Amino acid sequence: MKQNTYLLLIALLTLGISCTSSEDCTEDRIAKMGVGFYTHALIDTTKQIYATRAINLDTLSVRGLAANGTLIDSILYKSKTIQKIYLPLNKFENSSKFVLTFKTAKDTIEVLHTNTDYYLSLECGCMKVHSIDTVLTTTHLVDSIKIINHKVNATNAEHIQIFIN
Repeated sequence: MKQNTYLLLIALLTLGISCTSSEDCTEDRIAKMGVGFYTHALIDTTKQIYATRAINLDTLSVRGLAANGTLIDSILYKSKTIQKIYLPLNKFENSSKFVLTFKTAKDTIEVLHTNTDYYLSLECGCMKVHSIDTVLTTTHLVDSIKIINHKVNATNAEHIQIFIN
């Protein structure tokens, strides 16, 4: 009888250990586009040489813009001082639009991108990754936008730089 109890206990322990997952799917499965804010600083007036300098924005709020042009209710970011933000790209469309409201002006940016499924594992499934093709903007306070890294995945990399006047 004791031998059967020991065998049952060993069988249950073996089953319990074999059913635990080595991967808990704690990995962030939402790919967000990193956006940094910069300005062109004049470093030599005689030679007209400019350098890129990161800036902290005084006030910024960011909202999504639907395909039909209406503002999405939720605010993605609202901060007093900020230098970098992370924005989610649309998983179902090849375009994502955002309205950036600065202290004195509003600008709209449109990110044209392609979406691809990326297989993580059997337990975690797939996630959408994006490849940025083009970024369009209005120029009320935004001077220009530069794409630094086209591949948007779950890392906290900077993908675009927005230059402010």
